[in-house]
Amino acid sequence: MPQPVLLLGIDDSPDYSEFPLAEIAQARPVILADANAPAWARPYLARHLVVDPADAVATAAAVKGYATAHELGGVFTYTSKHLVTTAQIATKLELFGSSAEAHAVCTDRLQVRQRLAQHKVSMPRWAEARTPEAVVAQGDLIGYPVVIKSRIGGGSSGQACDRAEVPAIHARVTGLQAAQPHRHDTLLIEELVDGPQVAVETVALKDGDIQVVAITRTILGPPPARAAVRHCVYAHDSLLHNRQIRQAATRAVNALGITLGTLHIEMTLTSRGPCVTDVSAHLAGDLIPLLVKRATGINLPQVAADLATGQPPNLTPTRQRAAAAHFAYPAVSGRIESLLLTTSPHQPHMDRVALTQHAGHHVMRAQEASAEDRLAHWVVLGDTAADCHTALDLLAQDLTVHIVSSAAAVHHVGTPGPGSPRPTVQVHEPRPLPEAAQ
Repeated sequence: MPQPVLLLGIDDSPDYSEFPLAEIAQARPVILADANAPAWARPYLARHLVVDPADAVATAAAVKGYATAHELGGVFTYTSKHLVTTAQIATKLELFGSSAEAHAVCTDRLQVRQRLAQHKVSMPRWAEARTPEAVVAQGDLIGYPVVIKSRIGGGSSGQACDRAEVPAIHARVTGLQAAQPHRHDTLLIEELVDGPQVAVETVALKDGDIQVVAITRTILGPPPARAAVRHCVYAHDSLLHNRQIRQAATRAVNALGITLGTLHIEMTLTSRGPCVTDVSAHLAGDLIPLLVKRATGINLPQVAADLATGQPPNLTPTRQRAAAAHFAYPAVSGRIESLLLTTSPHQPHMDRVALTQHAGHHVMRAQEASAEDRLAHWVVLGDTAADCHTALDLLAQDLTVHIVSSAAAVHHVGTPGPGSPRPTVQVHEPRPLPEAAQ
């Protein structure tokens, strides 16, 4: 019987969290440690330990108490905000994982930059600043455009093309950073390097073995938000054999002191080689584990759980395909009046389609959007990456949205107003794709 694993923290929405949880639950019992267990998650859980993960001391005590009376093979999380607590619990219970000190570094972008610099890992030029005036001064030194990032937290960032754009982006990023459990006033100012955006899906194994299992190619939306519009994973991606990329990933893992776990290492492929721009020392989000499994057969959620319980993970590819996801964002900011999605789930190449907004919600246009503003997403499969992109280009035309732009709409952020209509989803019979997409 596989050993149970404890998952620390879970998101309320199933759009991105259900797949990894379902995959892990297929292989071993899952105990959730969180204040609430969403209804969609309960069928996958063997047990729910009611605790607030933001309270590290109480959480550690509750998990230790549970482990004294029940079998527990390991603990893990797939969000950055609980990485340090997870590592502390694993150490106290003498379970598997990287040190809390290493994870503390990985959750602080400033410390990540310092460690990478010490190990001569190529990065964009960077500086730290607090006030808008200091950001402007650092931007003058680095040279515009620059990317302004939160020091703590995940995707909080914005691009400033000149001095005039700094105050608005500073306010946006500091506002998002203030919502993080470990607030910090310092921001990271980074050179905007030019080139394709990729992420190296990496696994750190025992005895210093570091393996690159997949490459995620990402297309970003317009500035300042530069939100991810599309991800694509191809089993035969030529970058899998790129020596510079593999070397950069290995150096980054060693520099940060991660000795066991999955990492999502973001890079920009510049004319002078790969530049590491971000490192997440946990399971990738944003449907990327789904794409990796569909394209290669490698099950990253199960890999993460295996590592947490000390089991050797299966990293052998069993599929030779491509998989891609496309995210639709609003063209304007305002309140959604109606949504119409005409994609059939039986389309050629289709893996899944989801409408992720409702009438009555307030959304931000693509230039200021975050993942919470996405209207819908599609996941497709193909023999090549080109097949996937062709299919997604066509499917993205199946969404029609009516948004009313008004200041009053801001009052409806996150919740529909009374009597607001639900989104209209109309399913059509499959229509054939052009020959190029077959």
